[in-house]
Amino acid sequence: MSKDITRTVAALHEANDADVFALRAKIDLRVSDGEFDWVGDLGVGVASRAAAGKDLLGHYGTVLDHIIGALVAHPGLESLRTLLRVPASPHLEGPERTRAERRLAALVAHGHRIEDIARSVFTRNSESVHSREFSACLLHELVLDSVQVEEHPALRSFAGTLVAGGHPLALLPLSLLPEEGGLRRPASAADDWTWTVPPTPLVSFDAPELQTTPSMRQRMAGIDMTEISVPASAELMGAAVQHWCTQSNGKVAAQEFWSPDPVTSEDFPAAFKLLPLIPWPADQAPARLYPSTPDSVLRVLLTAAVRGPAYGSGLYGAYGRLAAWRSLGGLTGAAADAPITHTAELVRQTRWFRVDTASMWFYEVAWDLAIAALRPGGQEIAVLAATDTD
Repeated sequence: MSKDITRTVAALHEANDADVFALRAKIDLRVSDGEFDWVGDLGVGVASRAAAGKDLLGHYGTVLDHIIGALVAHPGLESLRTLLRVPASPHLEGPERTRAERRLAALVAHGHRIEDIARSVFTRNSESVHSREFSACLLHELVLDSVQVEEHPALRSFAGTLVAGGHPLALLPLSLLPEEGGLRRPASAADDWTWTVPPTPLVSFDAPELQTTPSMRQRMAGIDMTEISVPASAELMGAAVQHWCTQSNGKVAAQEFWSPDPVTSEDFPAAFKLLPLIPWPADQAPARLYPSTPDSVLRVLLTAAVRGPAYGSGLYGAYGRLAAWRSLGGLTGAAADAPITHTAELVRQTRWFRVDTASMWFYEVAWDLAIAALRPGGQEIAVLAATDTD
């Protein structure tokens, strides 16, 4: 490390905001000029001080984050190799460090070319200070970016090691399933296209409200809907929104019901009104029901998983996708350890509905969702509702 960099790192201990701003501008200039050795050495030095806890003013962490961001925003083989030798989160511990690794994986997948990533991260002679978790998340963030992962031998090989090691993300397919069609890169997309979770509210609807007719009520008369909810199934259904509760002020209601007689999709609105649902007590107006599709429901769950709750952070793409499929598995009645391809088959056979969240149970701030599923065979109904507030 040069004397210039050593002095720069040491000076950060007593720097003011103006000094930090000037250093950040210098970093941007050096990255733009391709001076990656200097940027990398500075990053290693700053990370070392941050890891040692010599960050009384918070400047080491701030500058380190800026170095990482500048390298991510400048695609190229050399910038990526530099990024791999700069620790991203030595000043963080436990869950915060894990979230930082996942965030970095998402940024790299969205900002760098697959060819450079394959050469820098996944080849046998690649060198990286980042964890295996970073690489696992990066692989599946690339899948979400519609990258043809299976066309790259190094990526296929790494995926195989995840399977052999029982890594949680190994459950995810290496290509997008039909229900994930809304995440696929359009044929006319620009080179910098990335998948993004839509900014529209989780409670938005794309179909007319379903009405309950007298004939529906007559056919459902006398049907005894029995609640069969168990904690394990409720936990599985709520996987996509669990962080709303653990990190924030969220609450989740996940319920299952059984009917002795099969319910048809046409009669579902009347059957739904018979359910003793937690978010819609009997003394409140009945919930409004809307037909939906597997890809729309998956998008809602993925949005809920990826977005940060009122407090805390989201799960990012790789684990967000896994959580969305776990919720789908719970809603369809799949076993907790069922392959996602099996869950996908059940998803296609399930009738999906979105539910209005105007009940007093919901906070109606920005984090509200409600989904109902009529499982294959028509005798089981699952309902998931979640809400959060600041």
